[in-house]
Amino acid sequence: MTEAEARDIARDHLSDKRFYHSQCVARCAGELALRLGADVDKAVIAGWLHDVMKEQEDAVLLKTLEGSDIMRDDYFAHYKPIWHAFAGAVFVQNSLKLSGDIADAIYYHTCGRPDMSPLEKSVFLADYISDDREFPGAAQVRTTAAEDIDLAVFQALQNSVRHLMERGKIVMPLSLDAYNYYAALVSKNKD
Repeated sequence: MTEAEARDIARDHLSDKRFYHSQCVARCAGELALRLGADVDKAVIAGWLHDVMKEQEDAVLLKTLEGSDIMRDDYFAHYKPIWHAFAGAVFVQNSLKLSGDIADAIYYHTCGRPDMSPLEKSVFLADYISDDREFPGAAQVRTTAAEDIDLAVFQALQNSVRHLMERGKIVMPLSLDAYNYYAALVSKNKD
């Protein structure tokens, strides 16, 4: 798939606001991939398509995810705000026939995971720090990313986990595992 094809698919599935966000993520993911030694073309395509299912109805997301492992998670119903990531991964792999590594980057772009691949890390962090992001903490993580990508990933996870906990929301175990992994990595790098 080319970047233009990915952009056209995003255009067909997203509102103007979400399309602009995907454009910003694609650009940022490409820049991060270059720094991390990941495949820039795959990062840009994943950036364009990371939210391809974001504006779909719940019924469509659930139908797309039917039979997938994530639905067997005890807390799946509590992950509703990020169902689009899981469904997006299934969509790009099954309907668009894109590679598993692009699907994984889309799957983990909201929750992260321990020891993310350079491609996964590029899309995860790009979604958090893209130019259109203005929520509390985004600017600080963006500044950190210019110097230390792993520390920026840790800060993004820390902010996300804190945000959920402060609101009494369920934190996906995978996100907690990612937080712990990057906390240990950052701590080790300081020593």
